[in-house]
Amino acid sequence: MKYLLAVTAICLTTAAHASPLTGDDFQITCVSDRDGSEVTLSRAGGADQGYIHTDKIDGDAMIFPGVNSLTFMHIEDQDVMTFVVHFDTHDYDLAVQGPHAGNDYGVCGDAIID
Repeated sequence: MKYLLAVTAICLTTAAHASPLTGDDFQITCVSDRDGSEVTLSRAGGADQGYIHTDKIDGDAMIFPGVNSLTFMHIEDQDVMTFVVHFDTHDYDLAVQGPHAGNDYGVCGDAIID
């Protein structure tokens, strides 16, 4: 019985700490405050590898950890997209450098841990 309680406590502790910030696979959808467009960010199979999907972009992204945030960097042709998700506020900031330079910001939903 003690063994069963210990295993249950360990499982609950592990589940409580599951987070995109700890390297777990996840998916999160964010919505632009400017135009209502959506972007889906995900990580699968590695702490520094991710994927970004918008109505105009589908591609791999490198993931860099920050303080309560993750930065997704996607490079396509001459453009570099830097997408920072702040998990403490659920806000995001987007900066695009290159021929299609621009900025955006918005709100992200809760991460879905895989």
